[in-house]
Amino acid sequence: MISFKKNLTAGLLAAVPLWVTWLVIAFLLGLAINLAGPLTRWLVSIIRTSFPSAADALGSDLSLHTISVLLLLVILYCLGWLATHVVGRQFMRAIDYILKKIPLAGKIYAGTKQVVAALQATPNQSKQVVLIEYPHPGMKTVGLVTKRLTDSSSGKPLLAVYVPTTPNPTSGFLEIVPEAHVTPTDWSVNDAIAFIMSGGSVGPQEVDFSSHATIGEMERREFEDE
Repeated sequence: MISFKKNLTAGLLAAVPLWVTWLVIAFLLGLAINLAGPLTRWLVSIIRTSFPSAADALGSDLSLHTISVLLLLVILYCLGWLATHVVGRQFMRAIDYILKKIPLAGKIYAGTKQVVAALQATPNQSKQVVLIEYPHPGMKTVGLVTKRLTDSSSGKPLLAVYVPTTPNPTSGFLEIVPEAHVTPTDWSVNDAIAFIMSGGSVGPQEVDFSSHATIGEMERREFEDE
């Protein structure tokens, strides 16, 4: 009986990382299929008309899903190429300008772009990854510092902290937290994103959960050590 429980526990521990990984992959694949699906069906209909012999091969869900994923990768690659070249950057700036002029879409676009910029931050951009008390004292969640603010009444420093959700880090919520109530970490943004997307199964093995040092104090200590 003891051996049975031991093996069952070991099996559960082995299955959890695999299950979380599958959830993340399934989410990303589903996102790719939903985004590229309409364009894929349009292309497939053209191919079927031009090459009737390919109709059977392109009729399965697996074929459509594979084409959707490949098509989305091509689109992302092209966007990346545009964003890193002069002509492309000018084009993207024009898109930015147009979208920001649209009342509702402009706010959504600008906010999403700021979130993505926060997720792309490099590890040397301050103590970006922090812990805040949520949903109640005694529990903490991982957040990304996106902006520093000042309390107009007391003059105390505040932090705008974006809290990503699992398994999709581009979905989350924003909290304004006194800097004194924020626990800084030495995690990189990549560490935090891996931790969030995997449901906590992937990431650093240690975190200073009980620290009371502020971000400013940690930066001063590092400066003094140098």
